Amino acid sequence: MITNGVWFIIVAYKADKNALKLLISALKDFHVIVISNDNTAYRDVVPGDYKEIKNSINMGYGGGANVGMRYALSRKAKWLVVLNQDLVLSFKSAKDFATKLTKSPSCVAGPFAGGLDRRRWTTRLPSRQTDYITGSCFAIHRKVIETVGYFYEPYFLYYEEVDYCVRARLLGFPIKHLHLRDISHNETETLGQGSFLHQYYLSRNHLLFVWRLAPAPVKLYELFRSTKTVSEHIVRHEKGALKGIKDFLFGRFGEYAGRGL
Repeated sequence: MITNGVWFIIVAYKADKNALKLLISALKDFHVIVISNDNTAYRDVVPGDYKEIKNSINMGYGGGANVGMRYALSRKAKWLVVLNQDLVLSFKSAKDFATKLTKSPSCVAGPFAGGLDRRRWTTRLPSRQTDYITGSCFAIHRKVIETVGYFYEPYFLYYEEVDYCVRARLLGFPIKHLHLRDISHNETETLGQGSFLHQYYLSRNHLLFVWRLAPAPVKLYELFRSTKTVSEHIVRHEKGALKGIKDFLFGRFGEYAGRGL
């Protein structure tokens, strides 16, 4: 097993068994943790040498990743790589990525990088600038976690990794875009592009992210354009986004509870 202190953490929720099997097989020479966010015993249908941790409730991306990272750190891991269940990569890509990580300083790193709009702090992907690494393949050195802490769980889904990168950079850690071949991920496969929940989490969590970490001018701009933002969502019939704004205002975070508009 050629781990070099690199542990891979797969956050799974109603995962496609064949896709998960392929992902685990590509990581066969590494320590792998599968976090079951739907309490499914994936080991019964997906063979392999990996640690499975079942959560009794869906803890979201950040919550599930935090469980896996705590376990890996207790086993002396140096690098922790959080993966989405629908990531596709080859064994060679995994090996190359691990090699690049072990040659990197303490940082946040990954193959998919995005930028932030300077006026509103919305995310841009792809981007020429590297403000954050996407959560589909998100590597963190243990020294970063020991200093910055873990993912902020109230997001539940979307913006956790952006939040983390901003916090890490504020504390002096670099954000590195590491280019890899034979790796891909569908960014909207989890919820579906434009679905109610996709709109909901992006809208609510963008506001939460801005209010947590953005500089004062960005907060003021977002406040002053709030009427325009709502109007845009109404015109586009984006009920999920409108619900997300409402829940942000009422301080309702975590998993969407199915409350009506």
